[in-house]
Amino acid sequence: MKKHLNDQLYDVIAASLDDGRIVPGTLILEGRLAEIFGVSRSPVRQALARLHEDRRISTFKGRGYLAGQQPSQVIRNKLDADAFALLPGQSRPRKTESWQRVYNDIERELLHHSIFGSHQINELELSKHYRISRTVSNQVLTRLQLLGLVEKDERSRWQLIEWDSQRLADLYEVRRRLEPYVLVRAAEHIPMEKLQHFIARLKQAMVQYPEMESCEFDDLESDLHIRTLSYCPNREMLQMLRRTHSLLLSGKHILLNKNYFPEEEPFFQEHLEIFEHLRRGEPRLAAASMEEHLLIAERKVGQRLAYFKAHNSVADVPYLERLG
Repeated sequence: MKKHLNDQLYDVIAASLDDGRIVPGTLILEGRLAEIFGVSRSPVRQALARLHEDRRISTFKGRGYLAGQQPSQVIRNKLDADAFALLPGQSRPRKTESWQRVYNDIERELLHHSIFGSHQINELELSKHYRISRTVSNQVLTRLQLLGLVEKDERSRWQLIEWDSQRLADLYEVRRRLEPYVLVRAAEHIPMEKLQHFIARLKQAMVQYPEMESCEFDDLESDLHIRTLSYCPNREMLQMLRRTHSLLLSGKHILLNKNYFPEEEPFFQEHLEIFEHLRRGEPRLAAASMEEHLLIAERKVGQRLAYFKAHNSVADVPYLERLG
């Protein structure tokens, strides 16, 4: 059976650590590995998380991981492909799910168009436009449906839902009702080591801001609203919340341009307050801070979308037909 991409990455990185090609203390960054192997960040993130659990790499007060369990120094030499020369019997990690190649591009394009209205999605034209199979285009759209960005109408045709003020308010109402409670449940199970890791990443971001990449915002948002909440044992609630994850895409795809970076960091201090409550064993206070954070976030995201709409336009694409 062919291994999943994250398992292939784990094997190659682990072999390079064991063989001494990556010396203890070497800084290992998720984005750099994704670039070297030509894959998305998600399987790299999964592989690094497993390596950390297996104590092959360690966290520190900075972004990324360090090779080794307790390295005495940080080596910031830029990793290159030569560090991952293959051992006998190994093969270069290859993508097992081709939808990942185009997923982010389609996600970004659909999000931008959704700000300007609802659209009908022609799946055949989408496949032609991106030179992918109908199977792959369906996989992408199904994933976006789970996030609440697209949906099917009564005739099972794909539709892109408009981001208007009412939809924004409705989704944030769901988050304010559910996320604080889910956070309290997650607090019973999340390891202290994870909390400390998330706190360290936030503090590092506060020092770096605004010298950051947009993908780092997405990672920091996910630390709280996806990774932390995932420790809640009620899987049905997590499925309900998943439809609101489309709200997180505004930061991921609109903050691509640093002109949209706010003068002050966008949410780091609010997230830090929530994590600090969890670290001190104060889940009820963390839930109250989460509710307050979501009220502030609704206002900020509304402003961000309105500003983007007022100062941008989107080019027509052959697979989208404006409704209304």
